[in-house]
Amino acid sequence: MPLYLGIDAGGTKTDCAISNGAELLGQATGPTCKIARVGEEQASRNLHDVIMQSCEVAHLKPFDIQQVCLGISGASVPGVDAWARSVIQEIIPGKIIVMGDQAIAHRAAFGLMPGVLVNAGTGSFAYGCNEKGATARAGGWGPLISDEGSAFWIGREAVASALRTLDRRSSNELLSAITETWRVSGAEEVIRIANSGSIPKFAELAATVSAVAERGETSAHQIMERAGKELAAQAGLVISRLWPAGTSVRVAMVGGVLQGSNVMRRAFQHALQSEHPKALVSFTSVRPVMGALAIASERRTLK
Repeated sequence: MPLYLGIDAGGTKTDCAISNGAELLGQATGPTCKIARVGEEQASRNLHDVIMQSCEVAHLKPFDIQQVCLGISGASVPGVDAWARSVIQEIIPGKIIVMGDQAIAHRAAFGLMPGVLVNAGTGSFAYGCNEKGATARAGGWGPLISDEGSAFWIGREAVASALRTLDRRSSNELLSAITETWRVSGAEEVIRIANSGSIPKFAELAATVSAVAERGETSAHQIMERAGKELAAQAGLVISRLWPAGTSVRVAMVGGVLQGSNVMRRAFQHALQSEHPKALVSFTSVRPVMGALAIASERRTLK
């Protein structure tokens, strides 16, 4: 029986799953294999390691796998496809397809059905496919110019807000939460880390900001509400480009940010349905790696 491997190469982790087309045989999660995050050498090592781990769980060898699908942001960037293929082919001789992370996430959420997928992880984007197979995307152009509503965006906005509050010499619960998360002694260290431009450091603040918002802290609450509205705007743009006004459209979520914040989910749903009343929003958890696995198991996609 043929064996298939799906890989979701995210900004903070790499998720792998193996199946025989009928049942899930093994899965593993490891550090990110994105070159922009960890460098090419470490990225290659991380990808190899998580593939090997999933094979060990499934009690098989990498060369037993016939087909692989890897989803990664920036798949269309020159060199990314070739790099991913070469790294995987070092241990798996089977057929390989590399595609954007939006495609595997959409497949995981909707199968072959139409709908809009909203991603809110380290980065953010909205991606949709309608009944005619036409697709559209909004957002996701990188943390320095886009990615509104993402973990990075939330962390950056929180640090900026906390420092503005510090300027006013006001009580600052948000700054205290940031220093605790980053394990630093005070504002000076927060400023140093923030100006280093570390994307992972900003992104890891999202859960902290969400927790502070749930406790009612005003600045954190406003940031999470804005994040939800920003993601709703992305989804709304995609809906408007792909469907006539008044069409019922399914909308699904992926990424830990929306899943982890009641404030953000409420703001997202209210903002989206204010503009698109027939948007059918689901907050059911979606695992993009399952979409990659489904695509890998389709022989016709891998020539």
